[in-house]
Amino acid sequence: MRRLIMTLALIGAIPVSGSAMTQTIASAPEAPLGLWSWRANNAAESRLLMIENDGDVWQATIGSESAPLNHDQGEISVVHPDGSSFVGQLSADRSEIRGYWYQPSAAVHYQSVATPTILTAENSGQWRAQVSIQPRPFHVFLDIFEGEDAQILAVIRNPEGNDTLGASRFRLVANEADDNWTLVAGSGGRERRHDLRPADGGALVLEYDHLAKPITLRPAAGAIEAKYYSRRDIQGSIALASPPQQDDGWVVATPEEAGFDSAALEALTRKLATADPRNRRPQMIHSLLVARGGKLVFEEYFFGHDRNMRHDVRSAGKVFGSVMIGALQQKGHAIDAAHRPIPDILENAGQAIDDKRKADITLGHLMTFTSGLDCDANSDSIGSESRMWEQQDETDYWLYTARLPMLHDPGNRYAYCSGSANLVGASLAAAGGTTVYDLFDRLIAKPLKFGPYHWALAPNGEGYLGGGAYMRPRDILKIGAMFAANGAWNGNQIIDEAWVKESTAPKVAISAQTTGMSPEQFGNNYFGGSQAYIWRTDVVKSGETSYRSYEASGNGGQLLIIVPELDLVVGFTGGNYRMGGIWGRWRDQIVGGHIIAAMTDAR
Repeated sequence: MRRLIMTLALIGAIPVSGSAMTQTIASAPEAPLGLWSWRANNAAESRLLMIENDGDVWQATIGSESAPLNHDQGEISVVHPDGSSFVGQLSADRSEIRGYWYQPSAAVHYQSVATPTILTAENSGQWRAQVSIQPRPFHVFLDIFEGEDAQILAVIRNPEGNDTLGASRFRLVANEADDNWTLVAGSGGRERRHDLRPADGGALVLEYDHLAKPITLRPAAGAIEAKYYSRRDIQGSIALASPPQQDDGWVVATPEEAGFDSAALEALTRKLATADPRNRRPQMIHSLLVARGGKLVFEEYFFGHDRNMRHDVRSAGKVFGSVMIGALQQKGHAIDAAHRPIPDILENAGQAIDDKRKADITLGHLMTFTSGLDCDANSDSIGSESRMWEQQDETDYWLYTARLPMLHDPGNRYAYCSGSANLVGASLAAAGGTTVYDLFDRLIAKPLKFGPYHWALAPNGEGYLGGGAYMRPRDILKIGAMFAANGAWNGNQIIDEAWVKESTAPKVAISAQTTGMSPEQFGNNYFGGSQAYIWRTDVVKSGETSYRSYEASGNGGQLLIIVPELDLVVGFTGGNYRMGGIWGRWRDQIVGGHIIAAMTDAR
């Protein structure tokens, strides 16, 4: 999923009250030890939307502001001056207006999203909803401390994108001539230097790459500080509480009822809660949830996250395309892995197929990343996600991908590509007769009682399946629990059972041979395993035993791992973006080394 392209003007800083350091920055450049922070302006998390009808007159208010409204045969659209909008349909009995709130892209690194929204009638001629807005935070932490050798060191942490200015740790060098400092990492041709200087009011000013202006950091405290530490001031043991029972479809159970040793899970929680953010390779796990036998038994949050926060699923969201095929099959739609979407896409655009091999590309090829198109995660590929998002000529990403040149015959070469996963949406929309995000809402989110979520959009307004939806961790985990139950959720068959088996069975080995890479190149780009239909299959190692598993994964540590033999589902969200060497090991280190090891019936 495209992330962290920040070339627009800097959003103003919000002062943070409190102090994490008491030193006065004098004329001599003494090291400003302590934790410093900056954050961009954040969107409000909700807005009141009210629509009224008095006879022939329709009007709308968003918050306290009137907003233009258009009504045409039951379809209602409202536009806010900031570019947000609502489009919905009035029900036949006038009891509700059901639709979507559309939030435009933001200046830092957020793209436009669609949020399911229902306005309910409060009285005759008046409908109301508290719209869930996608929060759009962006934090920068600068931690300056004394190392073991008395050298002054610093780390930069950015929870939303792990933008650390290109280094895991800096040296703080005082510049006596002008009373400021320089953050220095590396040496020679790979040296990185960033200016740091004092500012009025005891603040620091940092030159921060990708932003148009320097950022002003202030001592961090309170809720801001909580986002830097996994858990603050952990003392003694951690009492492990069962997840709360909520009206969200989950049945909860204690760890013991599900066959776990609570003491072992408490030890894991403490290990994660005391993770050191100053570490060169920090474990930045934002949430860890475990379900077994269809019951939620473990739910812990870290780094200021909680169960109501919607987290970016990144490329783990690619699997929703495969999931929706199974949901459409369960509803009786004729769609399967043999469907060929490209001829229809080009024909609808009035274009001929420029390479006859494109007519042979199936959904199966797209979902196993073996289409043969010039579509690779490497930015050198014209079909890479970064180049697709950066170009401005084609807003229809299905058409953009369908036009790509062919490099190989379909089925002959493996190349991970977001455009391939996104192209699955063309077949979904054609079979379901609506947008990709509306299909997901009808087929998956509502039956599984999802809370508020936000679906990423392509520039043309269609739902994007390359990744990037924002969802609550409890809801993400339901997808895994449903698959572990052969497509059923709380007694209702949501996914065709045969599709669960077909879509999670290994199809293509992910290897140096299938990718055409050298062993060294392969090791730098892939984790191995096998590719199913978007799901990736592998094994989880716990002690001397290996268990078959399949998973959806996304940059930073967004993981949904199913271990069928143990009826086990584990979900992670994380902030180790662009650090696959860390989160790529969580399957064995945490699922195998701690969670399966904590099972009293798997020892």
